[in-house]
Amino acid sequence: MTDQHDESGRRDAHDRAQIDCVRDRQARLAVAAVRGGDAEAFRQLVELYQSNLMSLSIALLRNVTAAEELAQDVFVRAFRYLDSFDDRKRFYPWLATIAYRLAQTQWREQRTLASRVEEMSNGMNGASAPDDPLATLIRDEQSQRLWKAVCALPFGQRVSVVLYYQQGMSIGQVAGVLGVSVGTVKTCLFRARRSLQTMLQPPDSPAAAREER
Repeated sequence: MTDQHDESGRRDAHDRAQIDCVRDRQARLAVAAVRGGDAEAFRQLVELYQSNLMSLSIALLRNVTAAEELAQDVFVRAFRYLDSFDDRKRFYPWLATIAYRLAQTQWREQRTLASRVEEMSNGMNGASAPDDPLATLIRDEQSQRLWKAVCALPFGQRVSVVLYYQQGMSIGQVAGVLGVSVGTVKTCLFRARRSLQTMLQPPDSPAAAREER
C-alpha cells in the first residue's frame, strides 16, 4: 500500500510539473504580448491563474465575496505593474505575492496587532468562514473536510499550506511570497501538519480521546 501511495504521489508531482511547465510558457508569451502593446493578451494570464488565485484568496480572507474582490484587485495591480515583473521567474509566485501583501493590509485593518500576534503564534480560530467558502469550490466531502480544517489554521500556517501543498510551490517560493525565511515556512508547515492531524482525527479515535483529556 505504501509503495502504491508513493508511486501515485510521484505521478501526481510529475503531472503537476508538466502542467506548470506548459502554463509558465504560456504566461511568458502572454506577458511579452502585453508588453508589446496587446493589452487583450492579459486575459490569458487571468484564465491561466484565476483558479489558483481564487483558492489562495479564500485561504487568505476566508470569505468568498472578499476573496473575489481581492483576486480582481490582484489582477488589476498585476496589469498596472507588469513592467516590474522579472520574466526570468515564474509568474504565479509574483501574483501570489501581490495577493498576500494586499490581504495583509486588509487583515491589519480588521484586527489589532495584539490579536494578530496571538493568532500567528498559537491561536486556532475555530470554524471557517460563516459563508462556508470551500463548499462552493470543493464538492468532494473528504476534501471539504480537509480544506475547512486548513481554513481554521492561523494565518501564516494556512497560507503556507495552500501554497505548498495545494498549489505546488517550493518552500523557497513560499518563503518569497510571505517575505520570511525558509526555516519559518518549514516551522509553519510542521505546526500546520500537527494541527491538521488533530483536527481530522475521527471523534471516536484513540488519538482524539487523548486530546480531550
